[in-house]
Amino acid sequence: MPRCTTTEQFNDLVNDIRAKLLGDYPVSRPGLAIGSTTTAVSNVAFDFTVNGVRYSKAAVSAGTAPGDDVVPQSTFGAVAFDIGVNGTIDAIEAPANATGYASAALAAAALPASASDHARMGYVTATKSDGAFTFGTTALNAANTTVAYTDGETNLEAIGAAAS
Repeated sequence: MPRCTTTEQFNDLVNDIRAKLLGDYPVSRPGLAIGSTTTAVSNVAFDFTVNGVRYSKAAVSAGTAPGDDVVPQSTFGAVAFDIGVNGTIDAIEAPANATGYASAALAAAALPASASDHARMGYVTATKSDGAFTFGTTALNAANTTVAYTDGETNLEAIGAAAS
């Protein structure tokens, strides 16, 4: 952890931590994974904050449909999952999924920021080596696919990053 040697540095750190506490983050991990509907992404029960207010979301074992973008063979696509204060989970597709990305990291980096009054639950990246990967149609555990699930940063992790 960096040392605060001036009052100004200390105030900056406190303000950054306060902003994280009032921000839009999962409080606990949403546990993104393949759903019982194998073309959808499930989550466990978790808590999240939006504008500093805490909410809870029940598990969705069947999963949330990840959109419908078609990702070309041997390229990567990404879909973010954002949750609003109304408890609705939205799938947000990377803008160039239709042309594909050279890596999962590039696909994830292209995802737009979450909308106002939403918290980013996390994202999924996918590729298929023997044909196109179609979100919402191709099973997430289909042969010749590589699918990775990444939970979003929790507010405590964000505070840790602010303090480092």
